[in-house]
Amino acid sequence: MTPKQDRFAREYMVDHNATQAAIRAGYAEKTAPQAASRLLAKVEVRQLVDKLTEEMNGDLGVSARDAMAMALELWERSIVLEPKIWKGEPVTWTTSEGGVETVYEIRSPAGASKSLELIFKKAGLDVSRTTVEHSGDVVYTLKLDRVLGEDDEDA
Repeated sequence: MTPKQDRFAREYMVDHNATQAAIRAGYAEKTAPQAASRLLAKVEVRQLVDKLTEEMNGDLGVSARDAMAMALELWERSIVLEPKIWKGEPVTWTTSEGGVETVYEIRSPAGASKSLELIFKKAGLDVSRTTVEHSGDVVYTLKLDRVLGEDDEDA
């Protein structure tokens, strides 16, 4: 392993951002994403990252199992549904049977996303190169039994 590769592995441990680690290790910014991908695929670099991770976890008293459990707990807390609030009041809708239901939203979509990223990284999946493409609208359809009246103009 070259000194530059060794530095990359150690820089990667700072924030697990492979592109930034490559830049900090001295690779060209323009080609850093490609260099980072190649470096993480090298057996020697991956072994050093694994060794440094084990040492760090040992120093912290955190096992890989503990770290995974914490990431899963964060994910579970982040996806909890909470009532959607508008103007200090819960948003509700009337069902076709005449009942009133509360509208819910995910507590922390960003937290859920970040915790899944940590889980995937721990599992050895390269999430930095994952791309999701979508075109068009995402539509959620609710059948509402009433039309907004004069009192609901601001809704």
